Amino acid sequence: MSVFPGTYVPTGTASTARFNHLIDDLLTPSIMSFRQIHIHDEPCELVPGTPTTWKVTWGNWNAAAPIEVRKNDVMFDPASLTHVNRIQGTFRAGAVDKDGSGRARDVVEATYIFDYFWPAILEGFLVASLSQMNMQAVGPPTSYTIETMPTNWEGVLVDLAFARCMMKLLLDYDLWRYRLLFAIGPADLESGGGGDIASQLETLKNNAETRAETAMQNEKFKTGNYLSPPTVYYWMGIRGVGGAGSLHGYGGGRLRGWKPNKYV
Repeated sequence: MSVFPGTYVPTGTASTARFNHLIDDLLTPSIMSFRQIHIHDEPCELVPGTPTTWKVTWGNWNAAAPIEVRKNDVMFDPASLTHVNRIQGTFRAGAVDKDGSGRARDVVEATYIFDYFWPAILEGFLVASLSQMNMQAVGPPTSYTIETMPTNWEGVLVDLAFARCMMKLLLDYDLWRYRLLFAIGPADLESGGGGDIASQLETLKNNAETRAETAMQNEKFKTGNYLSPPTVYYWMGIRGVGGAGSLHGYGGGRLRGWKPNKYV
């Protein structure tokens, strides 16, 4: 699997080539840190209803990243891990030692790397942002898709998708487990503090939305230029080629060959 150089972030995993371009070339560089979050020595829990499967808090592990498991403070042989499910964040690490009441006596810890904004999430944000552009930008409603939209829309689309990424972080930050991902102290974690983080995310979101809004307010954002480009007959006309008063639209007259099109 291809990855960004020096990272475990995969490339080329979206559903179409256009999505790959938007995600890999334009959006991921701004959210790279969130696409490979490193979790160290997280205590694992047995999956309810399964006697030997361990789970961690976060799934969607980066496919190219290594997994380190310690069992009872001893590094477990990675080759001996079985039933590894990177999407769900589960695995088996041999037999489980249990006490008389059926509780596991083993202490299992895992170190892994996961993708907070995996491609399916980013594709959804891009589609939702494009729908917003089709309706919100100055001009009549349009019905562009990711495949048919103009290339000059890409920067605005990525700004709106980035804003949605920041919105997801803000919404998720309301839940306790998501706070574990941020560098805040135990007191702030318990009390729900860490307001500086939310403020920074809000600023990033607002900046991206402002850039996109400024572009979409351009009266030519959807329609482009109204006038057709000059034709060969126009250039021939202003250079005096042909007879005066020609009926073919060039060669003389007060406008020297210029012809109105349907817009002017």
